[in-house]
Amino acid sequence: MNLDIVDLTIEQKELLYLISRLTDHLNCSDTWIKETPLQALMFYAIRKGMFNDYDYAPISSSFLGQGRKFVNISKEGEDDLGDLRELGLLETIRLSSTKHDYITGYRPTIESRKQLSQFTNEIKSSVDSLFVCPDCNDPTFELVIDVGKSSFLMKCKSCSHSEGIPLIEPEDVSYSTKAYFFKTLGKHKTTQEDNK
Repeated sequence: MNLDIVDLTIEQKELLYLISRLTDHLNCSDTWIKETPLQALMFYAIRKGMFNDYDYAPISSSFLGQGRKFVNISKEGEDDLGDLRELGLLETIRLSSTKHDYITGYRPTIESRKQLSQFTNEIKSSVDSLFVCPDCNDPTFELVIDVGKSSFLMKCKSCSHSEGIPLIEPEDVSYSTKAYFFKTLGKHKTTQEDNK
């Protein structure tokens, strides 16, 4: 496959760079990012204004070995993960836990290095901004997982500022509805014809 001609969307570039940053794939080729923490960061990024074409919705999913919970997942993000994998830019590993849950991990392929080197500073700084503390502007804002409380948060190593990521808290969304009836459901005249 010739990866020189791969044209990625902005969201696919941001996602690939995010995974690259999390796995430090240039220095450590044995590091993978697990699917659930990646989903938490994607959800966090969407709420921070990144991944403009992504949306999220609560979906029943296996969660941190604690059974099924409603997790805010981006289907567009999952689709892009699949696309990046099909393009040969991501590889996955699937493991089984002691509780018989499956865990999927992601990391960039060696072939993705050329693609990543062509990303603009705008793409990289957009992703890097997720890891900058909003209080002290230190780039040590990291994802912290508390499995016992089923919670994710971003926490600064320098000033201890933290922001919760409500990954398993469905949002109340206001909406309005309007009744719509198809014309075929309404009363209409019928004509009867004689067959003579």
